[in-house]
Amino acid sequence: MRFNPFRPNSIVGPGMFSGRFEEIDTVEQCLFQTKHSNPQHFLIQGERGIGKSSLFLVVENLASGKWKHADNAHFNFLTISVDIGGAEDQIDLIRSIAKALKREIDLRDQVKKNAGAVWDFISNWEIMGVRYHKSTEAQADDARDLLVENFVKLAIDARIEIDGICILIDEADGPAESTKLGEFVKLFTERLSRRGCNKVVLGLAGLPTVIPKLRASHESSPRVFETLKLEPLEPAEREYVVNRGLEEALEINKTETKITKDALGVISDLSEGYPHFVQQFAYYAFAEDKDNEIDVHDVVRGAYKENGALMQLGSKYFDEMYFSRISSESYRKVLDTMAEYSDAWVSRRDLIQKSGIKETTINNALNTLKSKNIIVLDESRQGYYRLPTKSFAAWIKAINILRGRASRRGMDDIFS
Repeated sequence: MRFNPFRPNSIVGPGMFSGRFEEIDTVEQCLFQTKHSNPQHFLIQGERGIGKSSLFLVVENLASGKWKHADNAHFNFLTISVDIGGAEDQIDLIRSIAKALKREIDLRDQVKKNAGAVWDFISNWEIMGVRYHKSTEAQADDARDLLVENFVKLAIDARIEIDGICILIDEADGPAESTKLGEFVKLFTERLSRRGCNKVVLGLAGLPTVIPKLRASHESSPRVFETLKLEPLEPAEREYVVNRGLEEALEINKTETKITKDALGVISDLSEGYPHFVQQFAYYAFAEDKDNEIDVHDVVRGAYKENGALMQLGSKYFDEMYFSRISSESYRKVLDTMAEYSDAWVSRRDLIQKSGIKETTINNALNTLKSKNIIVLDESRQGYYRLPTKSFAAWIKAINILRGRASRRGMDDIFS
């Protein structure tokens, strides 16, 4: 039995974190500016599997001072990670922030000792003794003011040697619209500024839908943030992740597992640069290896076998769109053709030419796929469509790459 270093079902640890250097530099600039009383808030957006939570782990450790970056930048923020997935209104949102703040202060004895009245506030989940049931606009406004006052006390009035407070909210696209996250962000940051508290930095991460969700409750709220859009990893970064994982395996297993250049290339190509995909394909390739050298055979078998990498990725993200909602192989062929364009717009005419499917079938497929929200229609141009995400396209292309390899070599050969 061997330790498998790849982590397809969890946040990737720092040892295998690759790329994102520009994004980390930008976040460090935001932290540096906030440390010197010029708060710069940031928002990280990207598709599922692109590495938002892994990047947030890096940010959390940098902000709290657990790590130093390459240029030896060092911070000492009181860093709180907030889960607002279950929030239904702004009172729930404020309670989540207060609860996370209490948890972090509990870990810092000196901060707890000097927090004074702030500790009384965050120890009382009913917002300073007032019990709120259903959030009204007036109650939410009062709760925000109380939260602001206590952040001011903690960041300025309390004699605590910290650079400031860093609030990190992951999966910010998740809470109900009734939380009015955009309104909260805008009013919270403005009121801190009016109170002369310029030592609080707010970081959000979420799917691309997070910006429309912010804008829905306050039109100008996205302008509060420096926005960072995560793109897929470059080929060299994908290979680094795999090689770093094998180095970690050697440290624990004491036996080296190598990988052929071709196998490394196949993992890179199949993943299309999505960090979660890299982890998934590498995990199953490592598990299939029996001679301490991962080759293309190991990658293909691990990806294509029952309950293998492709099935795992499909069950997490794409099966419903590609299989459950579609009964026609011709309609899937339309998706296969669209995947060659990633998430770029493709015309109906090009789909007819590229797919080889009859025009009437293409028309029926496009109408059905659009009605089931599997593809997106370009409202500004007639006859143009695209897949909703690059990751969906990457998964479809991976299936077809492996199907092509299977048809050339034969299934018995692949799985023997």
